[in-house]
Amino acid sequence: MLWLEEIHGTRATAWVDQENARTDKAFRDAGFEADVATALTILNAHDKIPFVARVGDHLYNLWQDETHKRGLWRRTTLASYRTERPDWDVLLDLDALGAAEGKSWAYGGAELSPDRSRALIRLSADGSDAAETREFDLATRRFVDGGFLIPASKGQVSWQDADTLLISAAIGAANVTRAGYGRTVRRWRRGAPIETAETIFSVEEQDVAAWFYVQHRPGHEYVSFTRMIDFTRTETFVERRGRPRVRLDLPEEVSLSIYARRLIVEPKRDWAVNGAVVPAGALAVFDLARFIDGDRAFAVLFTPTPTRALQQWIETRHGVVLDILDQVRSRLVLVRPQGEGWVEEPIDGLPDNAAISIAPLGGENDPDLGTDIMLTTMAFDRPPTLSLWTGAGAPAVLKQAPHRFDAAGIEVRQHHATAADGTRIPYFLVGRALGSGEPRPTLLSGYGGFEIAVTPSYPSLAGKLWLERGHLLAVANIRGGGEFGARWHQAARRATKHVSHDDFAAVARHLAETGVTNPARLAARGGSNGGLLVGNMLTRYPELFGAIWCEVPLLDMARYTKLLAGQSWIAEYGDPDDPAEWAFIRDFSPYHLVAEGKSYPPALITTNRTDDRVHPGHARKMAARLEEVGAPVWLRETVAGGHSGAVDSQTIAATTALGFSFLRHTIAAETKG
Repeated sequence: MLWLEEIHGTRATAWVDQENARTDKAFRDAGFEADVATALTILNAHDKIPFVARVGDHLYNLWQDETHKRGLWRRTTLASYRTERPDWDVLLDLDALGAAEGKSWAYGGAELSPDRSRALIRLSADGSDAAETREFDLATRRFVDGGFLIPASKGQVSWQDADTLLISAAIGAANVTRAGYGRTVRRWRRGAPIETAETIFSVEEQDVAAWFYVQHRPGHEYVSFTRMIDFTRTETFVERRGRPRVRLDLPEEVSLSIYARRLIVEPKRDWAVNGAVVPAGALAVFDLARFIDGDRAFAVLFTPTPTRALQQWIETRHGVVLDILDQVRSRLVLVRPQGEGWVEEPIDGLPDNAAISIAPLGGENDPDLGTDIMLTTMAFDRPPTLSLWTGAGAPAVLKQAPHRFDAAGIEVRQHHATAADGTRIPYFLVGRALGSGEPRPTLLSGYGGFEIAVTPSYPSLAGKLWLERGHLLAVANIRGGGEFGARWHQAARRATKHVSHDDFAAVARHLAETGVTNPARLAARGGSNGGLLVGNMLTRYPELFGAIWCEVPLLDMARYTKLLAGQSWIAEYGDPDDPAEWAFIRDFSPYHLVAEGKSYPPALITTNRTDDRVHPGHARKMAARLEEVGAPVWLRETVAGGHSGAVDSQTIAATTALGFSFLRHTIAAETKG
């Protein structure tokens, strides 16, 4: 079935068109159309929070609604943002640009020049990761004639100064890794052809990518270079002004930050340093200059426990703000220097049983670090709140999103299933009248990969289209994710990747054993790595489910390294070209586990033709293979959306409504037992 990997092949796209038509006929009914309209009302609501990032004196936002489908890139001031109706200064209309150029551009981000007069704007064709970068003048609201222009590619670009860029762009064979990302960092000066840009850093072809970061903070200027060996291992080099480049003497498996003079490190495995051990998942702080000179004195700011893990951190003028997951619930604390040590203080006024994400709000030009952070708080039954914390007292609410579904009577409970090895696997159960004793249609989701934690989030669409109808949501915190730190991730990688899938099956069993639901009324939903997860539910645990909703998935694990960005995920899954590793990979490769004569639950598999991260061939081939054995399967491939599928509200609404229509025809059908 290799012909289905030809993304734009005539035979392949004709087959996809037939499959799309069959899927549309099955599920695009009156209920689907009503759900699309409902979803669009939510997605295009004018009272939604305009999320922002601050650079200099302005807050920048991309706004999308029914009129501006691809969005307006705009800005305002913090003072204006605090008001009910901020005064927005529109910089670029993406829809107007696309109409003028005859191309469906999606906004891929922007980076402002050091003096804030210009920007490098990334424009993606229908949401693909590869993007074209153009220089934009903020005063004239126009792209600069003869300015910097980088053809569509995966990679990175940043200003070194007003007339010099650093680029890591996958353009030209010598500058591309096997994973499809930039292999070199080049210095490109204004007026010179991009082909003449000087290579100043490079990595091996088999590495994932060459990345870099330019720090413009006065008094702390530097450029760092990162050799990304795989998704878990890196080497970091720092080049301070007027000093030679040095490699930081760190383990390969770390997360780190350098905001000013401190080097802050979170090792992913126990790290012996300076006669002591920094445990995996702990956070250690060093003086950067002294570290480079060989001094290894450090302080530990956070130590994990079996139930507590560090989600993220931000260094501010007040100290280091830690976002800690405690039983998959966020806790924020400030750790600040005092005398020769550090003291921990709580940040007051924050809700319990919620997820909190943090981001710096400006301060990039302050030699002594910024003072402000932005907090986004939400829960399964509470819509997002955006707050500003300036270093003292409780955060001040800036914006509050309204409820998008009727949350009256909605309960949120945390339960635990027991894995085969005795490990307790937590999951959240959300809905009305929990414990009523009546098996209910239940949608179970999860991820379990790349140390990404799945935390409580407000399900605006699922709440309206699913919870309001009396059904239930369940969210599993399986191994492979980051809910309990590095060790939780390492427990389900490569040869043990199947553990994350087994954990998910344990949660499914627990939901049935406790009477919440039964297999006929239980569906699994997952995307990307989560698509691999639910693909394994389909092929390894079909008896546990009444339906499988599989989105932008990896499914053919024999060929994933040869398709788009797949080479970059070997650290997570293993190398199928190594016979010893294929021996264990095959056991969790859904495409290879499909068998004749086996009973499978109905499956909806969705993908995007413009997804240049996870190849649409995975979904296409899986659907074709399931059809070969007579299994009930439907495929829906959209042309726009990229990997996230979030290029515009119409795409999100239609894809989401299709999934819930599929569930209404399967696990939520009136005749289901």
